[in-house]
Amino acid sequence: MNNGLDLGVEFKDLGRFEVTGADFDKAAFKMPSLRNIEYTSPYMHDGRFNTLEEVVEHYNSGVKMSPTVSPLIIPTIQKGLGLSAQDKADLVAFLKTLSDPGLLTNPAYAN
Repeated sequence: MNNGLDLGVEFKDLGRFEVTGADFDKAAFKMPSLRNIEYTSPYMHDGRFNTLEEVVEHYNSGVKMSPTVSPLIIPTIQKGLGLSAQDKADLVAFLKTLSDPGLLTNPAYAN
């Protein structure tokens, strides 16, 4: 999906469009799992965010409109999510609960 990273119609990275050729796929990218999100920085397809706090702030107040932005995000473009500083900290703390450091060091998953 296009999660509102870039404004306008001239995208630096065309994303899924390069595979499908469908205009609605411009600037659309695969949405990965949140499992172990704490350990997968930098974030976004191009690594523009270094922290989970920056990611949360993007969704809270930085989503940009474009012709292919996901309909799921459009309601947040004008006013954002309206999260307080505490809400954002709580959300980041929750995301970190999805981490399993044991999975990262388990030799069964080394490959």
